[in-house]
Amino acid sequence: MYVFDRMDRTSGLDFGDGAHVVYANGTWRGNDDLGRLMHDFNCSDPSDMNFDVLSKQVYKFKNSEEGRHYMCEAMERIEARGEARGEARGEARGKRETMLATAKRMIESGMLAVKDIARFSGLSLAQVKKLQAEMA
Repeated sequence: MYVFDRMDRTSGLDFGDGAHVVYANGTWRGNDDLGRLMHDFNCSDPSDMNFDVLSKQVYKFKNSEEGRHYMCEAMERIEARGEARGEARGEARGKRETMLATAKRMIESGMLAVKDIARFSGLSLAQVKKLQAEMA
């Protein structure tokens, strides 16, 4: 297990928010609390778990109507967030591809100055110059 504290790289001082990042080797199965916890995290049968509090909660989620309902709703929320992120990424990618295609057609026409291509396509001047160099 590795524990990291946040710090200000400029001053070298601790960030002071009390937050810690803990990385644990999920394959560890040692005869200590961490090894037993990693076993439990990878265990599908609550009766085979080491920690009662975790075992009881997993049992509740797997074996009660209320628990299954809660987990189904949680999964639906996770899926919806994933879909929204995917759609946003796809829209951004599509917009960028459209901007690049538009700029390429303008460059190929030879009728506009680079600064005008940047303004009309939505790309930066540097991006248009780079695109123009790649097309040459």
